[in-house]
Amino acid sequence: MSRRQLIACLAALTVLAFGLRVGAIIVLQAWLSPSAMEHRQLAVNLLEYGGFYFRDFGYFGPSSVQSPPYPVLLAGLFWLFGPETPAAYIAAMVINALLGAAVVPLTYWLARTLHGSATVALLAAAGVAVWPTQIYAATYVQAVVLITACVTAILILWERSVRSGRLAPWIGFSLIGTFAALTEPVLLPPMALAGLLIFAMRSLPFEIRLRNAAVLFAAAVLVIGPWSLRNRIVHGQWVPIKATFWVNMWKANNPYATGTDRLPLPEDLQQQLRRGLPEHQRRQSDYDAARQYEILTPEQIDRLEKQPEAVREAVFKEFTTTWISENPREYARLCLVRLGKTLWIDPDNPKTHDWRYIVPRAVLQTLTVIGLVIALRRRWPLMFAGVVVGLALLTYTLTITAARFSIPFEPLQLALAALVIAPLVDWVAARWRASGEAPAPHVEVVIRES
Repeated sequence: MSRRQLIACLAALTVLAFGLRVGAIIVLQAWLSPSAMEHRQLAVNLLEYGGFYFRDFGYFGPSSVQSPPYPVLLAGLFWLFGPETPAAYIAAMVINALLGAAVVPLTYWLARTLHGSATVALLAAAGVAVWPTQIYAATYVQAVVLITACVTAILILWERSVRSGRLAPWIGFSLIGTFAALTEPVLLPPMALAGLLIFAMRSLPFEIRLRNAAVLFAAAVLVIGPWSLRNRIVHGQWVPIKATFWVNMWKANNPYATGTDRLPLPEDLQQQLRRGLPEHQRRQSDYDAARQYEILTPEQIDRLEKQPEAVREAVFKEFTTTWISENPREYARLCLVRLGKTLWIDPDNPKTHDWRYIVPRAVLQTLTVIGLVIALRRRWPLMFAGVVVGLALLTYTLTITAARFSIPFEPLQLALAALVIAPLVDWVAARWRASGEAPAPHVEVVIRES
């Protein structure tokens, strides 16, 4: 395949990815149930009050329930199209579709950077373009697609920077990585560890390793520093990104915990799901509204009512640590439950009760394991990717998980899966070329003697 053909193929896959995501938004009428979580209220209050304010437990005040990137984006769309209007939500989803389409060429570059062949890289890119969960993620007004693009980019930039020693890819890695950590705090530990791991890259001269560590630190100060300082001022204590660690720990570790923020599915809803509940109903809050807050006792609510966010965090820390210390075996069991839900599916989430989710999940997980074995044998440079995925998986196991948490790592999984499929594709292509080749004409040369 020539370079021009490769570019054309990638362009076609990117356009296909965008079209599929926009098509899913239209077919599902996703703007009717955008599930914007806390982003919605933060965006509205950002426009009305000029700051990050949130109302919860009867208290209205400065909040770090979410970090700035996505609420600021949503506030801008609310300003353009009107707060909470269908047009604003559609615009947010179209941006998701654009970001999701951008993940297609990023996945190609990721596979090539990890030493994959052109066939492997194109298969991985095609997988991202059509993969159901990647498409479905664009139909929610949430940051998961943005996080997916950032994670894919930093995996590329890390490897290219440590391989070449050049400054430009490391600056990109540092800025995108710290922005990703600001958007999704689970990426903060890998980015912090990257500042130490760079010193282990003996292939680079020491002065370059020192330079890279300094650049990463400067990027963290520039990108994350202002928000952390703001949190120190409004909360009276240091909060690096979100003031939700202990409330999330409590949601996933209490007498009624399922490992996520959801309560167990009621039996009547389980029966409806087994009969085949339509997709638009599974998206509606009427079918997916039960959350852990509902099991708080009146005494617990009294301690939380009208309290600032930082005080509520301290109260939830007390609830959580007390329960874990009294129920260590149950906490260990819930850790295993969370690991299973992260790697497989969350049966307490109505959206996962669909063959279009279960079958692709089973296929991807199986191919990932096989592809990982092949990649290790071929010496793919997976050290930093392993750090990112491993620390994220450990965090989800110990704290809280959700079905969407695995989506940012699917491009890497699809690159590994492509390793398994590529030999079959190459074999089919070779057979097709062989069958299409016409036999060379027989030419008889006669030399006449004079």
